[in-house]
Amino acid sequence: MTKKPGILEDRGFRGLFAATAVSAASVSVARIAIPLVAVLALDAGEFEVGLVSTFLTLPFLLVGLPAGVWVDRLRRHRILVLCQLARSLILLSIPLCWWVDLLSIWQLYATVLLFGVCNVFFDVAYQSYLPSLVGRDRVLEGNAKLTGVQQVFAVGGPSLGGQAVALLTAPVSFVVTSVGLLISSACIARIRADEAEPVRRPESRMLQEIGAGLRLVRGSSRLLAIAGSSAWLNLTWYAAYTVMMLFLARTLDLSPALIGIFLSVSGAGGLLGSFLARRISEKAGPGPAMWLILLLGSPFALVLPFVGSGWTLWIAACADGVTAFMIVVYNVTQVSCTQTLTPNEYLGRVNATMRFLTWSFMPVGSMLGGAAAGWLGVRQGIFVCAAAGCFAFIPILLSPLRTMRKFPSSPNGDDEAPEGVAAAAAKR
Repeated sequence: MTKKPGILEDRGFRGLFAATAVSAASVSVARIAIPLVAVLALDAGEFEVGLVSTFLTLPFLLVGLPAGVWVDRLRRHRILVLCQLARSLILLSIPLCWWVDLLSIWQLYATVLLFGVCNVFFDVAYQSYLPSLVGRDRVLEGNAKLTGVQQVFAVGGPSLGGQAVALLTAPVSFVVTSVGLLISSACIARIRADEAEPVRRPESRMLQEIGAGLRLVRGSSRLLAIAGSSAWLNLTWYAAYTVMMLFLARTLDLSPALIGIFLSVSGAGGLLGSFLARRISEKAGPGPAMWLILLLGSPFALVLPFVGSGWTLWIAACADGVTAFMIVVYNVTQVSCTQTLTPNEYLGRVNATMRFLTWSFMPVGSMLGGAAAGWLGVRQGIFVCAAAGCFAFIPILLSPLRTMRKFPSSPNGDDEAPEGVAAAAAKR
């Protein structure tokens, strides 16, 4: 029997893989630089730091649903290229304003908000583009490899970002990010895979198409369960992450370089998760893999608020690594589930709807995290946010996903009869 070629032998996927690698390296620098610009360069308070993270993720609430319609109306490849170019130029405004002494917390809010809008369109198009690039039968393998390269830079990126901030200052480090995003855009532009021209009925309207995506998700108990668990995970994790940066930078008084090393150590768990996600999903089944990994991994986030700046800090970094392992395995599996359960013509709207239902909780979490730190104290705030995250497994456990042992080979393989769901969603 002829061995099936590996997915990296596909030229189009290699282009997307290279673009993802460069983008992940660039954004990993921005991930640590954005909060440190607020904390170190602008001397922002706890609530202001929370607002920075809030404005970064707020666009998923504001434009998440319309983005899905546009992604289904336009070629997804073109959207990816333009979004990378836009993200590069937007982030370049931070060092430019810094050099002319115009950087302020309000300018930072505006920059991360615009950057977040581009993130919405890029992420929805990215997830919707993969099935047409590699085929539905290889989305789990594709997602695992793309997540793997992202996690490589989740491990090394924070350390690189910390060093960049230490050497260049937080604002100037965005030059590195901007150049990387330009290179990523060029890599995507070189992909020459066939993509069908989207078909749009002349009578279709924005609100009608948004409603179609919402109805398809509402009609699937599996998609609703994924949305419920993901929303709760995002709410609590973003709250905890916002407080964690305050804890490391102020309570423990760690340098940017040391914060980067801490995040790299914890990120190693995410890298391991990307290597094992496919195997765990295939062995346990995608449904059990999702709720079990959330149940077993979430309690490790409770370690951080009990440590100091000595050797116990690295115990917390390893515990956070287990949490990162959990998040990556869960995300690879749930994204692949969503893609295989959704008809191709609805991928943009369903991915956008899922992002709207789940990522809209990120700005709320960031704001609640900042508020919790100001009200309860930083250590207590982390503990409360992490403890709440331990319940994220419940929606999946209570749904048909609990016993789903394999991905459907096509959207019609779902026993909830997606043909009927899609037909209902298409009603005007």
